[in-house]
Amino acid sequence: MKYTVTAVALFSILCPSAHAADPPAFKSQLFQKGTLVYSDNFDGEFNRERWGAPTKDKQIKDGKLIVTAKFESKEEAMKALKRDHHLGLEPVVHLNRIPEQFVCHLRYKFEKPELTPGRPSFQIGHHMIGLGYIEGGGHRIKLPDGPSFTESDSDMKLGEWIDLVIEYRKGKITIGVNGYSKTYMHEAVTIINEKDKLGPRFTFKGGPNSRIVFDSVRLWKCD
Repeated sequence: MKYTVTAVALFSILCPSAHAADPPAFKSQLFQKGTLVYSDNFDGEFNRERWGAPTKDKQIKDGKLIVTAKFESKEEAMKALKRDHHLGLEPVVHLNRIPEQFVCHLRYKFEKPELTPGRPSFQIGHHMIGLGYIEGGGHRIKLPDGPSFTESDSDMKLGEWIDLVIEYRKGKITIGVNGYSKTYMHEAVTIINEKDKLGPRFTFKGGPNSRIVFDSVRLWKCD
């Protein structure tokens, strides 16, 4: 019996990771097409362009990006920073260079003993659209200077992985949490903060005694 090995098959045998390098498929309810501008499984070098300067509070380990507080105590922070505010006592990180229209797939979790006032906080646009936990499971969407929407059916819980899908254009956003998806249309749907000179960007804040863990991110720029 003869076996024929094609060039494609031979390449697959010799390079089994080739298909893994293929870009993820683009799917969207709001857009017909998108250009992949950032993809990361956190198994390589730290991406300074997207996550800012590589500092001790942002570490890639075991295929995860782990964000912790910069300092453990107020005294330590004040001594190092020579100030009494913005002391870095909670993990804070920004995902930068978010397109004006986009689709984003993000897998992450906040590790924290319990919810505290205003924390954890995930801002889609710095100080703009808020995605937060609700007690007992689920999430809440807060539009800037607009209404809030409570989605208890998503069963989003502190300390558990969140598979998040965001599709956005000004005036309309679709947010999917662990397969539970809703679309919001409102004039207050915007990620643009005129006072934020570094935006548009995502902002994550964990609160005290917490850390933020990222497993993967895919970001498409959409027309």
